[in-house]
Amino acid sequence: MSLKLDKTYSSNSIGTKVVGDLGDIQVSDDSDSENNKKVSRTLTSKLSIPPNLIKNTVPVFGSVTVSSSDNVQFGNNTYFNGPVTIKQVIQNKSGVDNVAYINTETENDTSAQHSHKGEIADTSIKKEQILLWHKITFSAVCFTVIGSIIAIVLVLQNNTVQQRNTDQQTDFQISNSSSDPLLIAPDHLRIVSRSDWLAEPVDRPLTVLKLPAPWVIITHTATESCHTQSQCVLRVRLIQTFHIESRGWYDIGYNFLVGGDGSVYYGRGWDYEGAHTKGYNKYSIGIAFIGTFNSNPPPKRQIEACKKLIKQGVQLNKIAKDYKLFAHRQLMSTLSPGDEVYNIIKTWPHFVSNFTDTGSLIPSGRY
Repeated sequence: MSLKLDKTYSSNSIGTKVVGDLGDIQVSDDSDSENNKKVSRTLTSKLSIPPNLIKNTVPVFGSVTVSSSDNVQFGNNTYFNGPVTIKQVIQNKSGVDNVAYINTETENDTSAQHSHKGEIADTSIKKEQILLWHKITFSAVCFTVIGSIIAIVLVLQNNTVQQRNTDQQTDFQISNSSSDPLLIAPDHLRIVSRSDWLAEPVDRPLTVLKLPAPWVIITHTATESCHTQSQCVLRVRLIQTFHIESRGWYDIGYNFLVGGDGSVYYGRGWDYEGAHTKGYNKYSIGIAFIGTFNSNPPPKRQIEACKKLIKQGVQLNKIAKDYKLFAHRQLMSTLSPGDEVYNIIKTWPHFVSNFTDTGSLIPSGRY
């Protein structure tokens, strides 16, 4: 087949016809010069002319690159005036990539920028994902820690309640038991043992007291008062240290001490002779009010604890049923047990108010 391209120049328009072969494209340039000559050129390039070019429609070229052309026309009415660069950069179902086109530096820079921006976007997405996982992990750890703390608090509270219930049951059992001389509380009297107030062991064996004791002597410690068990434990512990280290006694001097918390603190106990009233210790049970009561009266629960202790001593046959009750000042030159306590015990049964000879009050035949 022979195709011929006729190029006709007019003022501002160009016409083109196909007259040459597909293999050899011959371009005829007809101009309106004086001699009306025909100039022909032969281009040896391989172009594939689609059929639609022959039908005078807009052609679709598979891969076309037109560079640095002054006037280019494809088909009847398609014009490209001036320097034109045409390239196909998108591959789709109806076209093929232009393998002959070479990207410029600007395009390469633009592609690199787009690639860099894509990498930055991917990095940002990854960072956001990592931060999200960090937040989730941190939240889970916080919930775990808070839950553990709440669980521990609940367990401790439960243990505290159970311990209180156990203590109440123990106190109830103690209050109904009289077999242990260290725990005399059938009337809900609480006896604090030596181990509970951290007593030191005795330096030497103590003298055994002949029971039942015919006398009860009330004294005070002449120290600060106490209103809680912790305070009373401290007072009793300091008194024992003073009696052993300063007085040279083998143990704390009192058989029992009564605290402002309403508890009785076990000193030498029922069975051993005390060191509270010189010359009369072997006849008596010495009970000391913790504190100084020259002007301030003891609390009611401290007084009641002392009365219950004496009552239980009688029931246990540790104190004679016809015992004699004395204030410390009646047998020694001292202000003990203080005016306030003295005025109280004067009203109790078995208190000896008037006597001239203490020897006559000692039971005959026993000492």
